[in-house]
Amino acid sequence: MNDKAIRWFLAAIGIFYLLNFLGLLPARSAAVLMLMYPSVGNGFQGELMMLLQDAWLVVGMQLGAVGVLALWALREPIRYAGIIPVVVFIEIFDAMWDVYSMVLSSETLWFGLTTLAIHLVWIIWGISLWRQVGDRLSQPRAVDAERNLAD
Repeated sequence: MNDKAIRWFLAAIGIFYLLNFLGLLPARSAAVLMLMYPSVGNGFQGELMMLLQDAWLVVGMQLGAVGVLALWALREPIRYAGIIPVVVFIEIFDAMWDVYSMVLSSETLWFGLTTLAIHLVWIIWGISLWRQVGDRLSQPRAVDAERNLAD
């Protein structure tokens, strides 16, 4: 495995998370939230809508922060590969949140299943890549070579 595989993952997740942040800005999120939760369109306005948008904005800000870190990590992918399991855990928890939302919060089924599929792609890609990183770093020569590059 070379750094190129890590770079692809970091670039893809960085851009994806930043797009999530931009999409969850209050000026843009109302339409998406009404698509996700049809009940939002029925009398969910004013302060209640602002509260929902603010809550989702926090999620977007957190994803945006991880996205910026992922893009920053492109400078030295193997050194900052530790962001990969962070992304995997974020995606696992977000997938659980989607299941909860579909079952108990009336999230539109097709929207929830679509986002669940996206989470699964990130989880599988991240776990596969993290195993490769672990295999690479478990080789004594590879660890020494990485240390020499850092010096």
